[in-house]
Amino acid sequence: MSDWCKRPAMSAGIAPPILVFCSGRDGVGTSTTVANLAAVAQREGLSCLVWDANTVSPQLHILFGVSPIMVAADSYAGSARIEDIPLSPRPGIWLVPERPGGREMAAALQSAFPELLQRLCIRLRPELVLVDTAPGWSEQLATLVRMATYCAVVMADDIGSILDAYALLKALVAHTTTHSSAAQLGFVITHTVDPADADTLARKLNTVTQRFLGRSFPLLGSIPYDPGHREVLLQQRLLVEHFPNTFTAMAYQRLLRRLVSQLSESRHAAAASA
Repeated sequence: MSDWCKRPAMSAGIAPPILVFCSGRDGVGTSTTVANLAAVAQREGLSCLVWDANTVSPQLHILFGVSPIMVAADSYAGSARIEDIPLSPRPGIWLVPERPGGREMAAALQSAFPELLQRLCIRLRPELVLVDTAPGWSEQLATLVRMATYCAVVMADDIGSILDAYALLKALVAHTTTHSSAAQLGFVITHTVDPADADTLARKLNTVTQRFLGRSFPLLGSIPYDPGHREVLLQQRLLVEHFPNTFTAMAYQRLLRRLVSQLSESRHAAAASA
C-alpha cells in the first residue's frame, strides 16, 4: 500500500497518525465510513484504534456489533481506567465506545481526551487512530483537530449537506489558521452516483472555497449510494466484510489508500524539512 506501513514500531515518544472524521450534519455516513475504513485497514495489515468521540449519537459499537459494558465517558468521569475501556471487535481493531451525553460529557472529553489517547497509544501501539465525531463545529471538535494529523469532512451528495459542510470547513480553516494546527483538511463525499459525479461536485465546492476562504481542499474519496449498507447494519456487519467485491467496498479501499498516501507524503515532507 505505502512505505508508511513499514515504519518502525511506535515507541512512547512517537504517536501514530490521527485521522479525525467530522461532518456538518448528521446522517451523511461519517460513522459508517470510519467503521468500514477500520475494517479495510485491518485487512491491509494496519492495526487501528477507533475512538467514538460522538457524544451526541454514538453508533460505532452498533456498526461493529458489540455491546459495551464501559464507555469512554466512564474514564472521563474517573470511574474506570481508559486502559479497561477498549473492545476488540476484530483482530487488530480496538474500539473505544461511547454513549449519548450532554454538554458535561463533551466538556469532559475536551479536557481529558489528549492524555487518555496518549495512554492508550502507548499501551496498544496502534498504527492508525480513527476518530468519529459529533456533527457540526464545537470546542470538542477543536480539541480533536488540534491533535489530528488529518481532518476529513464527510458530506453527502445533497445541497443541504454541502452547505453545512462548507460552514464547517470555514470554521476549520479559521481554527487551524488561528491555532497554527498541523492538521491537513480534505473531504469525502458519500451517497454519490458515480466518481464523475463526485469530481464535478468537488470542483464546484472548491470554486466557492477558493473564492471565499482563499484555498481549495483535496477530494479524498467518494462512496456511492449502496442499499447494502442497510442490509449489513441489520446483521451488525460491515459492508466491506459482507460484500467485499462490490464497487462500494472498493471505494472504501481507495479512500484508505489515498489517506495513507497523504500521510506518507506529509511524513516525507516533514523529514526533509527537519
